[in-house]
Amino acid sequence: ADLAGAEPCPLEGCEKFVLKFPQKILEQFVESFSFIQTLSVAPETSIVEDYLEWRWSNQWGPVPEGSQSIAKMRLVCMAQGDSEAILDQFDCLSPYDKNVLGWEMAMTGCRGQHFVRDTLAETEHHKKGPAFLVYYAPALMQRAGKKDPRGALVVLAEVFRKARLLWPLAARDIDKCVTVRIDALKELEVSSIMKPESGMQFVLSKTSSIEAVVQTKHIDEFQDLDWRKHQVLTFSTGRRTTLKRRRTQIS
Repeated sequence: ADLAGAEPCPLEGCEKFVLKFPQKILEQFVESFSFIQTLSVAPETSIVEDYLEWRWSNQWGPVPEGSQSIAKMRLVCMAQGDSEAILDQFDCLSPYDKNVLGWEMAMTGCRGQHFVRDTLAETEHHKKGPAFLVYYAPALMQRAGKKDPRGALVVLAEVFRKARLLWPLAARDIDKCVTVRIDALKELEVSSIMKPESGMQFVLSKTSSIEAVVQTKHIDEFQDLDWRKHQVLTFSTGRRTTLKRRRTQIS
């Protein structure tokens, strides 16, 4: 529906779906039906985990377990053909970024449900929420990640990190899911994301109780922002320090 609906003319959308849909992706799509058919008898999280295990075992063999295993399996699905590079670079990430991805991508947003291979039992995320759905994260991994897989992972980790500042962990939100839209990032190269145009900065803005969106803001607009609902996306220690100092001066 997303592929065909992206075209303004219905006929052209149908043609795009028939002629341009990658054969490999179509095969995986059809093969996933057997998992979806169990929705009426199995918990959602269990179905997702079974699917992730199936995808991983078909390509990589033994399925990982423990901390960060769910994150790795989800990233493989997101990256499609560039999954090997994504996995290699995931292992090279700093603990600062790797832990964020491992924790946030193993949250379910479903009360009483957890992934078997990564329960988060030894983390502060255990039995808390909300969980985050980063809308267009696969597009980020497939486009920006194709050229700079490590950079794309760092960007995704920062989005999760700043979303968590806007929605702190709470037991009452265990069954809540927040959509984080990154439309502004999905078409860009990593270099353009990490170093936007002079005077501009990417900001994660809380637009409702269940949604946030990445926007570009000029730093002159910072003085008018409600910092309870906005977080600046930063990708280096030096830049974080500079922006934090500027925000403090504005306050």
